[in-house]
Amino acid sequence: MPGWGNFILKGIDYDRSETLRTVRHIFRSLWVYYAIMNNKFEVEIKSENLSLLKNILNKIYQYNSEIFPLLLLFHDIGRPFNKEWHTFESANIIKQNSLLTKFQLSLEQQLILYGAIKYHLLPGTIYTGESSYYGAISIFNDKDLRILWQSTEDISIFFHILNAFTLVDIWGYDYSKIYDHYFRNYDKIRLNLSDIFNKTKSFEFEERSFALFNALSNLDKNNLKWRISCALRIFQFIETSPDLTIDLYFSKVDEALAQIGINWNIFAKSLEDKHTFIQFKYGLPLVMLLASGSFKREPINHEDKIDPKLFYFWQTCCEKVSFHLKDIKIPRAWNFIFGLPRGWFFKKEYMNYIRSEQFLKDLRKISSKYDPNFDSYFVNFKLDI
Repeated sequence: MPGWGNFILKGIDYDRSETLRTVRHIFRSLWVYYAIMNNKFEVEIKSENLSLLKNILNKIYQYNSEIFPLLLLFHDIGRPFNKEWHTFESANIIKQNSLLTKFQLSLEQQLILYGAIKYHLLPGTIYTGESSYYGAISIFNDKDLRILWQSTEDISIFFHILNAFTLVDIWGYDYSKIYDHYFRNYDKIRLNLSDIFNKTKSFEFEERSFALFNALSNLDKNNLKWRISCALRIFQFIETSPDLTIDLYFSKVDEALAQIGINWNIFAKSLEDKHTFIQFKYGLPLVMLLASGSFKREPINHEDKIDPKLFYFWQTCCEKVSFHLKDIKIPRAWNFIFGLPRGWFFKKEYMNYIRSEQFLKDLRKISSKYDPNFDSYFVNFKLDI
């Protein structure tokens, strides 16, 4: 694999432990892919769901036999050098060193692979509530990829690749588990994004940007309660037992809001629709801790309650989004990055700080900055206790 090994060696020199973790993940992901393709992947998933995934992978294979293995091989190559933004780091390494030109890919296929590497976290983070649907505006605004959004075929294969990759990528960690409802919900995300990009493909750029803004932000308005409920891991455990219904999770949100004397409509209105622009980087443990006081990988109990700190956190983040929608036609995304060490959510001093009033006070003090390279705003909150 030309060029790949050189950057693995550089990664070992730069951050040995992160590189070795990355290599293990990459090769496990490749093993999962080939096991599925050879009908040798044994997993507790309904056969029709695994067959559906294999059919998508076969469709991608027919499009180009190399593109999916190359995606798995290169998607995390930048992780040792920049963990928070490893998707962009991987894409930059590939672009600056022309790594994709060494394979049997057309220019269009190179762009699709490059884009899939650069944005490979998007479907997964939309599902877990860390990203919004509006986060997809970054794909559209990416000048390197703009030619892809004129073709129905390119749009379809791009989002099929992202969808299939997200599932294989999860299985690429030996501690991760996928449930049957993942397939339906990830496919819903794929269909939503494909449909919006396809319906607007005949528009001029500015008109299309505005149409995408409206369509994606409307999806986010309808998805907000799910996004809030992700602090209870609704994405993972919903429907895994008869009692874990969407109504149960949503009722927990309503009960917690009632504790502070408001209802869902009042809370949603207090966010002023600014939640659609907020993208969290590795924010799931943080919202889980705010909601329940601990980082749990188990489903909720009927007795569990949400701490209102979760709602105050969302309101504070929306306060940081400082523009007014009436004053700007196409808003940019806002990236919230919380600089925390590995495993911080098991350390008492960090847990106590995140749940303190001081945390939100400190968050309000952080200045946001516009980054032209990402064409978005950043709120960098570095924590060093």
